[in-house]
Amino acid sequence: MHPVVVITAASGGLGVSTLAAVTATVLARDSSPTLVDAAFGAGGLDATIAAEHVDGLRWGDLSAHEGTVDAARLRGALPRAAVPTLAARGPRPTPAVVRDVVAGLADLGPVVVDLPCSGRVPPVWAELADVVVVLVGLRPRWLRDGEAWASTLGERRESALLVTRGPRRAQRVCDRAAEHLGIPLLDHLADDPGVLRDEAHGRSPRPRGSVGEVARALAAALPSATGPLAEHVLGLAS
Repeated sequence: MHPVVVITAASGGLGVSTLAAVTATVLARDSSPTLVDAAFGAGGLDATIAAEHVDGLRWGDLSAHEGTVDAARLRGALPRAAVPTLAARGPRPTPAVVRDVVAGLADLGPVVVDLPCSGRVPPVWAELADVVVVLVGLRPRWLRDGEAWASTLGERRESALLVTRGPRRAQRVCDRAAEHLGIPLLDHLADDPGVLRDEAHGRSPRPRGSVGEVARALAAALPSATGPLAEHVLGLAS
């Protein structure tokens, strides 16, 4: 199996969907990733990648699935922009369906999961994740949210990575934030007006600017297959 990378945030509005989409795009240069939406009941990750009108299967089409997944056939039936994307739409899948589908897709290549801010990593995603990347903003309230989120990690802390979020000048306090939260720092995601311009023009996020830099750092931190990732990830992040 290839790694399952869950990207989430301690606060809303920090750019999780954009980073997930760009990370999957970067990984597509050397592997066959799938971008997976975990925001059940929300607008759908296919809107972020400008593929909301593209035909293909969504999570709601899989809600009644049981048993082993034909992952290659499923992946071929997904809408895509830069990479095949399993977006949320329709009935919410059960944890068992999520497990079967994501495990099947991870047989083919890395899986990048866009997990919305919820104050914790839900059990099914904690079980599936090889690496959890959390975005934490560097404003005082966002740092408090980061403290609360980090307190829920438990034994998952060893496979977590921190991406700080804020103006580029705030990068000078990243190391202190990581030390305070007890999560290894991967990189700093600086504010980039280009991301908002792409969104306003209906374009899928592109691997450029700060988000491209962070996505490439994350891709470099991942081994080609799952296993004892903790030492590998922590070593690269240190």
